[in-house]
Order: sequence, then structure tokens, then C-alpha cells
Amino acid sequence: MGLGAFINMNGLPVPELSDSQAVEYIEVHERLGETTYYNIRYTVDIEDGDIPKLREPQIGPGSVLSVMVPLETNLECLVQGPVFSQNVYLKNGGEGSYVDVRGADKSIAMDREFSSQVWPNVSDSEAVTAILGSYALIPDVAITSARHLELKHSLIQRSTDLQFVRKLARRNGCHFWITTNALGIETAHFQRPNLLGMPAVDLIINRENFNIDDLHIHWDVERPSTATGTQIDLSTKGPLTGVIPISPQPPLGAMNLQAITQDVRSTHISSPVDDVGDLMARGEGAVLEAEWFIRANCQTSLHRLGKVVRAHTLANVVGAGSRHSGNYLVAGVKHRIDAMAHTMEVELIRNGWEL
Repeated sequence: MGLGAFINMNGLPVPELSDSQAVEYIEVHERLGETTYYNIRYTVDIEDGDIPKLREPQIGPGSVLSVMVPLETNLECLVQGPVFSQNVYLKNGGEGSYVDVRGADKSIAMDREFSSQVWPNVSDSEAVTAILGSYALIPDVAITSARHLELKHSLIQRSTDLQFVRKLARRNGCHFWITTNALGIETAHFQRPNLLGMPAVDLIINRENFNIDDLHIHWDVERPSTATGTQIDLSTKGPLTGVIPISPQPPLGAMNLQAITQDVRSTHISSPVDDVGDLMARGEGAVLEAEWFIRANCQTSLHRLGKVVRAHTLANVVGAGSRHSGNYLVAGVKHRIDAMAHTMEVELIRNGWEL
């Protein structure tokens, strides 16, 4: 069997990079709001006392590789980005030697330089959009309402662009991640999860047409479901108060965390802010981060599922009983592709359950 994926370099196919005789496997790790990493293991041979594979510029530092998966009607790009590392294992005589070529999506380029910058008279989303433009990324940025006025407090950056954007994402209850389409066009997302959309896949257990063999579910309700915030307006010296009595996101189920526990479990926000809008956004962000009280794990394959599971999408779990069946948010996927199969270890999260 051939490798169930192929590798492009700088947007163009390079057959020798995808040679199934040389590639042992490809791994791609994607997680909610994080950088997507890849690892490509190549076998290496000794030729005339040298190891030519280790000198190939295609797998050298800065070479931009992308992992493409052919589906029935289209191509799916799992990741695109620069090579940043190699791990070489040499065995005496050559047989069994390999090199792991490691890379990540373009977000690692945003983490290379420290920046000390003042962003006056902007919202968080405007600052994020400006930063993304400097990396030639198509912005998909949720609009944030709070503004950082020069007459009060400007938005201050003392970090890398990636650290800064991720801080703003967490502050507003968003995630930041990068996707690449089949044409190599990269989009940077600064968004909250879309929990009202249609599930991209069905994960089925305990049915005749099952496509997962086991499902591990864990829940823990000891987490806040509300938030309060207080601060002093330094201009008027008056109080600023913000209350988030319930999560602003719909639950993936009939009952949210607050309905299940039937009590109030609160966290307090005391960040320095200039207006109630900023205080409310931070409170919402804290509740949104805490509300994922159900986690589940399973494994499937492209052959069994017929689709590729991606982080930040919804998956419909079928056959897990009335309480735990339904839509989940895909929090992470570990893809492993070799000559035998394309397997996917899937991590799911949920902020509600059925009656």
C-alpha cells in the first residue's frame, strides 16, 4: 500500500518527499487554540560513507512543508509550515537508521521576536488584525467591543506577537489557530467555538455501523459557572462592576453546568480595566474556559470514518447512552499516517449533557 498522504514543499509537490519507501510515517498534532506540529520520519541510507538524506535542503531549516491528505472529492491540508528541527538516529551498518523532520504551522514565526509596543485607541480585535496582516495571514477575527483609549490606558504589548495574540484571545474567550486550504492559503482564526453549527463527523459506538471501538468519558463539575468582576475607574474614581451569571455560549446538550450542579460556583475577576465592557469580556472568557467539564477520548481511522477529524469542529457521538450522546467540540487530534492506515486519536470536550 502507498502512503495515505503526500508532502508539498513551498506549495509544490515533491515526489521524493512523499516516497512511501523512504517515509515510515507522518504524525500531525493539532489542538484547540494551539500551534499544529508535524513529524515526518524518513529512513536513511549510508552511501559511500556519507548520509545524503541529512544534507537535503528540502528537509532543512526553513523549508516550508505541507501534509496533504487526498479524500474522495478534495484534498485536506493537515498542516503547513517551516521545518525547525531534526532528530537523527543512526544504527551501525545503516539498517534501521532514520531522521525525524519536525515542523509547525506559521504561528511559530510569530513567536520569534520580542516586541515592546503601545497600541493606542484600538480594540483587541483591531490590534490582532494588524498583527496578522504583517505575516500575510488572512484574518478571521471576532470583533471585540472594549477599546483601549490613549486618554485612559493604551493596550501594551511586551511579548512576542504569538504570546500577545493568545493573551488577547484568552481574555475574550476566543482561541487562536491557523488553518491552510488545499491551495496553500493560510487563515488565522481568532474566534470562539461555533457550537450551533452542524457536526462534521459522526463517531459511532454500540451500533452495527460503529466506527470507534471504545470511548473513555470523564466529567468533573468542580469548576466555576459564573463570574463577577470589580474594579475602580481611574478617571472617575467610581466603581466598575461586571457580572456573568451564565455562560454566553449554548451548551452542547439539554443541561449546562449550572443546571446540573444546581448551585452557584463563581470566579472573581480583578484585572485592571477602563470600562465595564472590558471587565465583562474578561469574565466571559473565564467562564468559557472553565465550562468544559466533560472530556472524552477515542480512536478511529480515515478508512473507517471516511472523513478527516479536525480540531475546532463538532463531532456527533452516537451510541454512548442518552446522557453522553450528542455533539462535542473536537479539542485535539493526533494523526498518524503510514503505509497501512491513517489513524486519528481524538480528544473531545463538552459543556453540557442530556437529561
